[in-house]
Amino acid sequence: MYLVTRRGAVPALEAACALAGAAAVSCLRRFGEDEAWREAVEAWRERPGKVALRARGGQWDAVLREEDFAYAGDLDGAAVLALPPRRRSARSETLTKLQAMASELEPLPEVDEIPAAGDGELLYVVNPSVEMSSGKTMAQVAHAATGAAAGGNVEAWVEHGCPARVIRPKTKALFDTACASERLISKVEDAGLTEVPPGTITVLALA
Repeated sequence: MYLVTRRGAVPALEAACALAGAAAVSCLRRFGEDEAWREAVEAWRERPGKVALRARGGQWDAVLREEDFAYAGDLDGAAVLALPPRRRSARSETLTKLQAMASELEPLPEVDEIPAAGDGELLYVVNPSVEMSSGKTMAQVAHAATGAAAGGNVEAWVEHGCPARVIRPKTKALFDTACASERLISKVEDAGLTEVPPGTITVLALA
């Protein structure tokens, strides 16, 4: 699954991650029921992978014209697109020209304690002991979001567009505490293909 954001349109990593999560959930819900994409979505579920890309202005317009997508946010402002899964070899020429999302964004809020989520929100907790690019972080939060939605216990959250906060604990001990929380509904264990060692817990989703 490709996540696409327009270069410079989303200045803060928290907003980019929250939008990526919402877009990914919307993508699976929409295209999982689409005859043209259902088989690809089912195959993707067996080995889910996400890549975050950034598009310049003209590239963004081309993606909007040429691709099937779901999205979260404002297409004329801050938004993230989620394109239905396909093999790398099946990418369009437009997609092959997009760069990996690695822009330096306003960092995630750091916290001394794990807060309660806002009304109707989920809380994504990012592991403070691993360094990830902005695009990798977005992809990992999107994994947490789709994992949470797959459990079937957050339908009201999905129906309201998957609102969320994204935070980074100041210590690994605090993250470990969150890993054992009764609020935990999704945990992302990375396959280790990029940036972090295999088996690394990267992001949690807390109710």
